[in-house]
Amino acid sequence: MRGLRAVAVAAVCLSASIALASGPGQPFDDDDAGCVPDTTEHRKCSEKLAKAFGRLIAAVTSCHDRQARAAVSGLAFDEEACEASAQTRFEASRDAVSPLCSATQLALASDEETELLDSTNPGSLDAQNGDVYCDSTSGNALDSGGDDTGWVPATADALWCARGVGKSLAKLAQAALRCHAKMAYTFLAGRTFDEEACEEFDPLTGRGARDRYSMRALRLIAHGGCPSCLDDIQQEALAVRTIGQLDADNARLYPCP
Repeated sequence: MRGLRAVAVAAVCLSASIALASGPGQPFDDDDAGCVPDTTEHRKCSEKLAKAFGRLIAAVTSCHDRQARAAVSGLAFDEEACEASAQTRFEASRDAVSPLCSATQLALASDEETELLDSTNPGSLDAQNGDVYCDSTSGNALDSGGDDTGWVPATADALWCARGVGKSLAKLAQAALRCHAKMAYTFLAGRTFDEEACEEFDPLTGRGARDRYSMRALRLIAHGGCPSCLDDIQQEALAVRTIGQLDADNARLYPCP
């Protein structure tokens, strides 16, 4: 009986964290900026743009990965051409979905693209690269004279760790974007959705986006060789920043009328 009462109490606590369904055009009833799409077409536009941004983040992360591997091996790599190709693919996806989108959605998507790709912006992928390739032991800048921050990893294990963190953050970003899309879909349909359990830690399944990120971080630490700037605390701090940035920027993908 005590076990049943504990389950009941847990269920009540969990229900309190589930975001209530806001109506079309109304603000999301949680910590995410933006509003529930006002039409099915605009919801589809936002969802497809979110997927395109997820692919862009993964592609630029891959460019940084290839740049670091080349630098460690003493080889040349045109990272700018790699990023330009990723941007071209993103813009093709954006243009393909544009008939479903409002002018506001397209304008704000352009703003988000600029934030992610303009290296002078502290929220850009290039500017934040230095928090992944953060170990200055080698004394060699990753992109000396260029626009990418970070350092050439000093050891094979340090390279392996930094590459793993970069990939893990990209996966986290893609997962969070999917959670936002699910929230928009279910809210527009008038149903509730536990976006926090999806995006952060799910106490029932242990399969929230942060749950999976934390498991990957533990495996990286267990492998050994991660520099102090990528210890378990720092890896979790990077996850918090990534989720926070995506939540704050959510209004660009799901703008209010």
